[in-house]
Amino acid sequence: MEERLRESGLRITPQRLELLRVLEKHGKDHPSFSQVYEAVRTRLQSVSQSTVLKNMATFEDMGIVRSFSFRGETHYELNPKPHVNLIDATGKIVDIEGGEIKKVLNELIDTIKREAGIETKTLLVMVE
Repeated sequence: MEERLRESGLRITPQRLELLRVLEKHGKDHPSFSQVYEAVRTRLQSVSQSTVLKNMATFEDMGIVRSFSFRGETHYELNPKPHVNLIDATGKIVDIEGGEIKKVLNELIDTIKREAGIETKTLLVMVE
């Protein structure tokens, strides 16, 4: 965990280490901000929401974490590889990292760039 922070040029703090620990433990579950905050507070009772929010934004800027919004809440993941987050009817979020869906989405990103001149950082597609 400390190595991830060093590689990103970030100072190592107890809050950042705990955030990474929580994300590594729960990252495949795509925890919401409130879930991350509550998990960090179990070990660092004095941590504020502001501290967690600022550090998560820093992690995202550095490419350590990715976020997306669903049902009005921000969710986080450590998976740096391009992939699809599939959300089922119950709200469960699952990673899909290959196959035909990925190919179609990459084609869509290329089409958006070609036709609209927009460089896509994140593509969110909602299907209900």
